[in-house]
Parts: sequence; C-alpha cells; structure tokens
Amino acid sequence: MLKVKKAKIAVLVSIILSTSILSGCDGDDGKVGANGIDGTNGTNGQDLTTPAKLTRLATVPVGAEITGMFLSDNDELFFNVQHPSDLSGNDTAAQVGVVTGMDWSQLDPMTSNLSVPVSDEEKLSVRLVSGQYQVLGKAGDTFNNQLPHGLGSITTSDGSTKIKQSQDPDFNAFVPTSANGNNGYLFTAWEDRPGAMTRIELSKEDNGSWLTGDIINVDFSYVLGTLINCFGTLSPWNTPLTSEENYEAENTAQWNNTAYLDGYPSYTDVKNLQTYLQSSTLPNPYDYGYIVEIMNPTSSSPTPVKHFTLGRVAHENSVVMPDWKTVYTTDDGSNKAFYKFVATTAGDLSSGTLYAAKLTQDASSDPAKTGFDIEWIKLGTSNNTEIKTWINAYNGISESDFVEGATSYITQPEIDNWANNGTGDDRYAFLETLRAAKAKGATTEFRKMEGVVINYDGAASGSVPFMYVAMSEVGKGMVDTEGDIQLDSSAKCGAVYRFGLHSDYNVTRMEPVIVGGAYNSSGDADGNKCDVNAISNPDNLAVMDDGRVMIGEDTSKHVNNALWIYNPKGK
Repeated sequence: MLKVKKAKIAVLVSIILSTSILSGCDGDDGKVGANGIDGTNGTNGQDLTTPAKLTRLATVPVGAEITGMFLSDNDELFFNVQHPSDLSGNDTAAQVGVVTGMDWSQLDPMTSNLSVPVSDEEKLSVRLVSGQYQVLGKAGDTFNNQLPHGLGSITTSDGSTKIKQSQDPDFNAFVPTSANGNNGYLFTAWEDRPGAMTRIELSKEDNGSWLTGDIINVDFSYVLGTLINCFGTLSPWNTPLTSEENYEAENTAQWNNTAYLDGYPSYTDVKNLQTYLQSSTLPNPYDYGYIVEIMNPTSSSPTPVKHFTLGRVAHENSVVMPDWKTVYTTDDGSNKAFYKFVATTAGDLSSGTLYAAKLTQDASSDPAKTGFDIEWIKLGTSNNTEIKTWINAYNGISESDFVEGATSYITQPEIDNWANNGTGDDRYAFLETLRAAKAKGATTEFRKMEGVVINYDGAASGSVPFMYVAMSEVGKGMVDTEGDIQLDSSAKCGAVYRFGLHSDYNVTRMEPVIVGGAYNSSGDADGNKCDVNAISNPDNLAVMDDGRVMIGEDTSKHVNNALWIYNPKGK
C-alpha cells in the first residue's frame, strides 16, 4: 500500500503551508509539541549506552561505489553501481537499478549479515541479503535510440555532439505519477564535468519488476550547464534537488588558468563546459557550484533552476525540513563548512538567509565519543535575482586576464573588508561562500562531509527527530591541533553523526553514532584496509520510517563496497 506523504501532495500545498506543517510543533525551548519529542541528548533514539547494531545488506562489484540511494514512499530502494573496475570478466559499465522482491519496511531487525564476497563471481556481482537487483539501464544504453549517444553521455547543449561518456551515476529521485506509486519518473544525476541528468519513465509490473518507457536528458542550457552533479534529495513538494559539487569553488582564481590541469574541475573541464555551451567565451565560474531544483519534473520539459541563495560550494546534497523553509547543506572536501539556509517563504528556495556552523568541541578527542555544540553565524540574505546580477559582473573574463599569483575574480581583501568592516554588499556570502564563512569565524575544518538526510515523516511527527550526516573521512583539519575541531586520528574509516531536531528544525548539537572499524595501512589478506565488519568511508544515507539508517560506502579501503543498515536501538 502506498504510504502517501501528505506534505508532498501538490494539490494541498496551500492548505499544508497554512496549517498542517506547523501545527504539531508548538513546544517551547526547543521541545516539540504533542506530535513528537525533541531529538537532542539521545532522547527517543539511540541510548548511547546500548551498542548499536550494524548489518551488511549488500555488496557491489570491485571498484564500484554505491550511489543514488533512494527509498520510495513504497519502501522500494533505488541505487547505482558507479564506475566498477576494469577487471577480467567484469562488466565495466555503470548501472542504474532498483531492488525488486523486497519491502524494506519489513526488513527483520534480526537479519543476519550478508557474507563478505569470497569467490571471483561474488566479488564481481551485486549481492543482496534479500530481493534482486534489477538493472534499469547501463552507461551507454541507447533505449531504442531514445538516447542516440547513450545513457550517461555528456553532449553539447543541443544534443548533437558527444563530449564524453560518464560512468558516474549518482543521485536518484523517483517522482510518482500515480496514486499507488507504480508509475513515475526516475531522475538520475551524472557526476561529471559537465554534469548531466537523465529522466527515465518507469512502470511497475504485477511481478514486481519495472518497465522503462520514455527517457530524456534534462536540458541544463537555460542555467548555463552544470558541474559535477553529485548526491541530492527530493524536496517535500516533489522536485529533485541536484547538487553541483564544485570542489574548486574556493579556488576561483584558477578558473582561467590554462596550466591548472589537476583540479576538480580542471581547465580541461572548464573548456568542456564551454564546448557544452557551444560558446566562444569562457564560462563564468560564479555560475557553478549551487543546488539546482528541477521544476515541473513530470512535464515534457523539466525546468532547472539554480538556487544561488544556498551558496556556492562543493555541494554534496541539501535536505529540506518539514517546515519547507529550513535547509541544511554539506560541503564535500577538505577544510569545509556546514551550512543552514532559511527561506523567506515556505516552499520557495529563491530567497532567504544563509548561515554557517560554528562548533564547540566536548572535552574529549575520541571521535567515537566526542560531540559538538553548534551555533549559527549569519552570512547574508538575498535572492536569486539579485545574486545573478552580482554573478554577471564577472562575465567576459578570459584566459588572457590570468596573472600568476593574482586573481581575475573576487579577492581575499574584499572578503575580509566585508566580514570585518561591513564593506560592500553580500555577494561574498553567496559567490565565495567558504571563504566568507571562514572570514566570519565559522568552523571550516570538516573533512569529506557527505550525505545529510532525515526521514521526512518521522521528522515532521517527532517519531524520528534526528538528522544524520556521513563523514566519509575524519582527517585533515578535523585531526590537527588547531581550530574548533581537534580529534585524534583513530577514525580513519569514517563516521556517521546525528543532530537532534528542535521544534523549529534548528540543530544545536552534533554527535557520533557509528564510527568505522580498525584501520590497517597494509590491508588484510584480501586487501581490505578497514575492518570488513564495519563501515568504511560512508557516503549516501537514507533514514527509514522506523529510524534505522541505511549507509552506502564510497571507499577504496574495502575491496567490495557495502550497503549497511544501522539500528540505533541495538537490535
């Protein structure tokens, strides 16, 4: 039976905004009202004295990551097999797929671990504790010539010329078009330079398998293309939110440097973006590194909108809270920040205020035990239209303007004068977001902050009053002896943190709930550097209705990446 999420029914938007969304959260001092309990300090979740249970549910072929984890309202799990290794007998094409024959809401808490792959056949296949993995499409598939250049192909904006073939499917979102959830569209982001997104029409057969129908590439030319479309979420109003993971957002000075060949994106990637645009001029760097909302997702021509309001960073993903206003977003990479956005109007991300987190560490350095108190530093308030005018001020800059040791774009003194003296407008908060956050005193020491997620219904009712985030690595600025975060280096295999949600969906506390196992730089007999019976480099997360958390790996420290389920109740 379809579990309809009331806040996702478009026809009830106006009613929900005025009544339902806010009616259950009226407690004082951070306490939720009758419909839930505040999630801070371990309440209504894991008792931190009770060992949590971790169960291996799936493994994927050697070299492949688990990406695009998405639980539908019918508890069906979509996920991708990203860039499997080129090994003898191994199909190296990336796969977009779904688990059939399994209702994840019925997964027995006492389910035993799926075994670690042993044989070559096991190491080169998708294995599940239950159900079957149905491949909906492989990189390069043409779907009866609906995609002449193939699934995951990156083409010029008019679709005429192939630039490259991607093997990196990431974010998935299933948007249903029928009341029973058996029909809809699967959106899949392609994490490449330029970025891309496909939309596959799906219908479910009586035997539980899925049929593919029409398929298109989302046209991003209207927003001047995208870069590195990473993880994402589905908004409460059923629009996919794909993330531009612009790793070089704080290195804007290198954008027009022809010798910058090792960046992500590199100068080569910038030129490929120019090819995508079929333009004679170099793209403007300030047009890339945002959350992109796919409006009208079920229409014949889905419309992308870049929300400059959520800042320009290496976005991993953003998650919208049940108030339809508060949004949290992660910044992937080294020495990065964590952000909160509060929209001016519920259900509209085009205007609002951006904040960055300032952490205070507990009197401990053990990553498995140490939590942090959080306060929020305001960076700026603006809207997409105003920010776009600031972006356009940097149009027309080319390679000939590059000067070694200088920048053709926003300078550090400009940012410092804005932060310290109030000089200038708020463009720095939105165009150079990480540098602005650091100048304002926010914590900029996170290493590999990945998926941040909630269970929407559980967060709305208070039954699962937590937000979770994957920290793929606890390293770099997190394990030195400077700044706000000074942990020891014992969590080389990563960690998952949780945040208790207050009644207004603010968070003021971050604490670890599960940490990767022992690390051995030499590896075991099979080459696993992290304990195979614990997580390694967690990335994608999904929170189930009962509070259990699915964890997908992106790791080279396990021979086969795994999908885990974490039960905070220790069962």
